[in-house]
Amino acid sequence: MAKVSLLFNEYDCMGCHACEVACKQEHGLGVGPRVVRVLERAPFFKPLFCHHCDDAPCAKSCPEGAISIDPRTKVVLVNEEKCDGCDAIKGKSGAEKQDTSPCKVRCPAHIDVQGFVNLSAKGKFQEALELIKLASPFPSICGRVCHHPCESDCNRDQIDDPVAIRSIERFLSDLDLKAETRYRPKIKTRRKEKVAIVGSGPAGLTCAYYLAQEGYKVTIFEKARVLGGMLTTGIPSYRLPRKIVESEIDLIRQMGVTMKTGVEVGKDKTIGQLRKEGFSAFFIAIGAQQSLRLGIEGEDLEGVYNGLDYLRQLNLGKPLRLGKKVAVIGGGNAAMDVVRSARRLGSERAFILYRRGLEEMPSRPEEIRECKEERIPIKTLTQPVRFIGKNGRISAIECVKMRLTELDESGRRKPEPIPGSEFRIKVDAVITALGQESDWCCLTQECACRLTDWGTMNVDPLTLQSDDPDIFAGGDAVRGPQSVIEAIADGRQAAISINRYLNGQNLRLGRGAELRPIKEPQKEIYDPARRAPMPCLEAKKRIKNFSEVQKGFVKKMALQEAKRCISCGTCCVQACPWDVMQFNHEVTKAVKCDLCVEKRERDEIPACYAICPTRCIYWGDPKKFPEGVYAGL
Repeated sequence: MAKVSLLFNEYDCMGCHACEVACKQEHGLGVGPRVVRVLERAPFFKPLFCHHCDDAPCAKSCPEGAISIDPRTKVVLVNEEKCDGCDAIKGKSGAEKQDTSPCKVRCPAHIDVQGFVNLSAKGKFQEALELIKLASPFPSICGRVCHHPCESDCNRDQIDDPVAIRSIERFLSDLDLKAETRYRPKIKTRRKEKVAIVGSGPAGLTCAYYLAQEGYKVTIFEKARVLGGMLTTGIPSYRLPRKIVESEIDLIRQMGVTMKTGVEVGKDKTIGQLRKEGFSAFFIAIGAQQSLRLGIEGEDLEGVYNGLDYLRQLNLGKPLRLGKKVAVIGGGNAAMDVVRSARRLGSERAFILYRRGLEEMPSRPEEIRECKEERIPIKTLTQPVRFIGKNGRISAIECVKMRLTELDESGRRKPEPIPGSEFRIKVDAVITALGQESDWCCLTQECACRLTDWGTMNVDPLTLQSDDPDIFAGGDAVRGPQSVIEAIADGRQAAISINRYLNGQNLRLGRGAELRPIKEPQKEIYDPARRAPMPCLEAKKRIKNFSEVQKGFVKKMALQEAKRCISCGTCCVQACPWDVMQFNHEVTKAVKCDLCVEKRERDEIPACYAICPTRCIYWGDPKKFPEGVYAGL
């Protein structure tokens, strides 16, 4: 039997809902082709039919193996006997299972967290890894340095502690890194179009990863002599070993991506020149690699450094040794990386100065905890006002004590100086870690792109397209200094937009749907269980070297921790990129369109196809569809 497909012509559809009603009545499930409001053509509605993907995410995500692809028809099928509705209990599950687990909602890349955790609990580690890589190519990196917002809203917290999601992700990636043959996604038919990516940080590498899968000729231009952006030059190896980043870059290179270092777009080559060389689209992912200045007297004294330069020198093998007493100014993750690195390089009395309180520090709690374990002081409510020099070199910092006001409109307490509280601290060196901004020399007169008042690229927040239709941008270049996972999310979304742009498709259609988190999951069947702690090197063993601090889970720990997931939502529902997989709360199982494939064998037709008054629905062999109907699906 030939492949079966069901598609519709959205321009002929009048949104009558007849197909939806007919499907519900025929199958008696209370569910059918759902409809969504199409914002571009309001009040037009369109039915959401299953696309029966070749590499169906719903099938990948199912921990029970209840979803499969029929080898003859390529139709994605659900085995009702195997499906358990992801631990749904009849009468207790509720319609909320159709919504999304909060871990996926909070993840900027919207990884199907519940799906890969449940697969891990079943020991299906390879399937779990592949599911992650549908949304993020770097579980090995995020499993180490992600700030794991997925854990912040984990509903397991209503019982005891959130599931250690990041630790499970790292375990899966470590297995892949150690494997004789690493997982590498399939490459679709090779295409002639060329795409240029400016910057090789997490956003640029991610965009390259997904465009390479689509078969495009991708070239990354990196102005530094090394690849990886902040992954390589901005994060110390005790948190993210260099070999991890290098192995991920090598995998992308194996997918056919060309990588050129020492090429600064805007100087060595311009966007205009690249257009003449045949590049059809561009992704600007230059990051934010220029440090902000404190703007006080004495900042140009010898012995005053900025954090990014300090980390860059360290990671390129040219560490700066600055004496015993080093002050690091700032409260973010960069400040923590700097002060902990200085401690490892012999600055035994390195410390942090931060103008707000400990509770307001933007650094991750685990970073603060590990900093304290290494006996590094954090002096809060302290603001430097002047650097004092001796013979042209920093010798002391004049500071003032701060106090916090009441909460302002932004929800933060503003620090203000306490009159008469000035004091001095003698130091051997100072490192400022206050923030970052982008260098926009890559944009020349050939570009129509505009910057925002914040010095970031002005793009459509949904499609990441700039004022130049062929130029897209993402990561820190658009957001300002943010996290690795946000850069990864932008890289993937840019790849989707570029693919659509080069195919002449609507960049916005079907995107931007708001995910609704499940807030009241069933908890009755779960007993309290202790969260597995991440094994770490002892503080006294790690403070004199750059060995990785967190050692990772072993198999027993990963299985134990994954089983703590309470399956808030339904894995396949959350995995479906088209939002068409449904959970039927009456039978507590997943249901979906199967293209009425049994009817085809009996020479019958499905109810939706039969009832459509405008004949906008096409069903059967896609080779027999009218020209253009099956394009791109």
